[in-house]
Amino acid sequence: MSFDDLVNGNKLPVLFIGSGFSRRYLNSPDWESLLINVYQFMGKREIDYKTLKLKIKNKREHRKLGDGEINAIIAEEMEMEFNDYYYESELAQQYPRWIEEEVNPFRQCIATILSELKLLQEKEEEIQAFKELKNKIMSVITTNYDNLIENLFDLSKDSTFIGQPQLFSPNSMELGELYKIHGCVTEPDNIVITKSDYSNFRENAKLFSAKLLTLISENPVIFIGYSINDPNMQQTLSDLIRCLSKDQIDNLKNHFYVLEYNKGVQEIQEKELLFHAKSYQGETTTFPLTVISTDNYLEIYQKLNELTPAMNLNTVKQVKRIVKDIVIESVESKAKTDVMTIFMDDISKLKQTDQKFAIAIGNIKDINSNYGYNLRPLEEVLEDVLYDNKDFNSKKLIKETYEESYLKIKRIIPIYKYLNKLSREEIEESPQCCKLCFFTFEENGLFKFWHY
Repeated sequence: MSFDDLVNGNKLPVLFIGSGFSRRYLNSPDWESLLINVYQFMGKREIDYKTLKLKIKNKREHRKLGDGEINAIIAEEMEMEFNDYYYESELAQQYPRWIEEEVNPFRQCIATILSELKLLQEKEEEIQAFKELKNKIMSVITTNYDNLIENLFDLSKDSTFIGQPQLFSPNSMELGELYKIHGCVTEPDNIVITKSDYSNFRENAKLFSAKLLTLISENPVIFIGYSINDPNMQQTLSDLIRCLSKDQIDNLKNHFYVLEYNKGVQEIQEKELLFHAKSYQGETTTFPLTVISTDNYLEIYQKLNELTPAMNLNTVKQVKRIVKDIVIESVESKAKTDVMTIFMDDISKLKQTDQKFAIAIGNIKDINSNYGYNLRPLEEVLEDVLYDNKDFNSKKLIKETYEESYLKIKRIIPIYKYLNKLSREEIEESPQCCKLCFFTFEENGLFKFWHY
């Protein structure tokens, strides 16, 4: 599927953002440059880092490893060396807060380096165009540690989830949220950077794949800041596909786009890349990716901004949260709440896939006034009779609730309070209620009713 098909469709994308995004707008270091910067905190030179790298790379068991795997091993060794150095050097006096906060010095050093990065002024127009996509994106997943995305989209802590343990947070609405799967500078101890970190991450890969599947089952994914050969992107796709059957994989085809940086190229070039992987059934399958190659990210963002959501995402998210709270409160608590729940039917009967289920969200008084009288819980009416605290519309209550529901069953139920507020003509609109009354003519020309 072409990029234009995505833009002209009605599905909002999920963004999967990698380190190239932060390099473009923060000039952030790549993985190796970040490790060199950490090494320099120890007074080391770049040649010292290269020596360490060659020492590790030339070991027999490491000779066939890729750059990413080598970097993870370097980070593992550097962490032990840096932490020992920190406690025995002047760094402990320069950064005493690291001791006070009981953080890992190596990881806090990484957080310190990345937290000092500033937005590049020359990318201001492009950055502004990206910020305008906030309500055109379903969710964002990133392997970056910095705070760039949450700052650009002005995301609250409630909408940001850090690390694998938070992927299935009960507070997640899976809409307008950010998932920082490799950790964050705000929680440096959870950063995924060493060989052990990546091993633990891969052990829980199915957890992440399950989350990703829930996000992308109906929405396309755009990878930004990754190269085609990026091990993080390839690992993500491989882990995801291994969790799916061949039929499920076929249903997700045309779901994936890769925005590939092509230095200096202003036109938007498209091509299809065939990604080969195996399903959990062991079948080899071909997975097409649409590659969008350009240096003109401004035009890409402007095109994405043409997407038109069916509803405002903030509104949808708020409604999802309200409905979720209603369900939780109805299951877990019998205490009075500020949420009014009226079931017009037995929900357990709503099993047919073609049945439509209506939910009204709004001010309780307005819902009561316009929609809530066909079936009103008797407990609420009794409470209003005793405490006069519901502000019911007497005409609607008599005509829609008593007439259509309560009086169809023989029962003793208070009604005088509401009948007393109506005229004879209004009462006569409800035959069952009218049977309970007889009227006398008063001297002032008004009718007065008496109920049996």
